[in-house]
Amino acid sequence: MALTARQRNALPASAFAYPSQRKYPMPTKSQARKAGISERQRLNLHRNAQSRAAQRRTMGSVGKVRKVASTRTNGRIGGRRRK
Repeated sequence: MALTARQRNALPASAFAYPSQRKYPMPTKSQARKAGISERQRLNLHRNAQSRAAQRRTMGSVGKVRKVASTRTNGRIGGRRRK
């Protein structure tokens, strides 16, 4: 399920991979809890952000988004690609 406008606006800038532009929301557990986002929805946000970054093929965004996702999910999502 996608974020509602209210949930997205409730997130602080630090919950995004690119805080100044508020692109690719990837909140931590506590940030998600405060914004009313479930754990399942939070993990889906991390997966979706990686997919969107890969689709846009912007220089550097895929690696950065993957790194942020890996850090904020304790390695459950993101990190190195499997071959």
